[in-house]
Amino acid sequence: MLFTVVAVCMAALGRPILGDTEIVEFAAGVAVMSFMPYCQMQYGHVVITAFTGWAPHAAKATLDVAASVVFALVVIVLALQLIVGGYDAYDRGRISMFLRLPRWWGFALASVPAVLWMATAVFVVCERVGGGAGPDTEDDAP
Repeated sequence: MLFTVVAVCMAALGRPILGDTEIVEFAAGVAVMSFMPYCQMQYGHVVITAFTGWAPHAAKATLDVAASVVFALVVIVLALQLIVGGYDAYDRGRISMFLRLPRWWGFALASVPAVLWMATAVFVVCERVGGGAGPDTEDDAP
């Protein structure tokens, strides 16, 4: 964020930073991917209870396990496609427009937390299948 502020100020002064959008793009992608495993472990993803608020606890637990399995499958596909995309960028020699940085660097840096997120999603599925606590809801409070 600091870099964005500096880039805007420099542009306002008539001295833009060459490739500022590329740097922000790489950093933002890696930053977002880095927080996804933490969000997964903290059950921080959106849970919509509009249709299940009335359901008994057992039904909600079953739906929670099913949603965790689907979520884990999506995360696995995303992580694997990120790795494949990085390999493709490397293989084709793709580079950024202004700084001429190899595009695969961003993919490689984001792949590490993506693999961690994949492991975290599988762990959460195992935890939920084993009867582990899911997200706390107001309806389940005693």
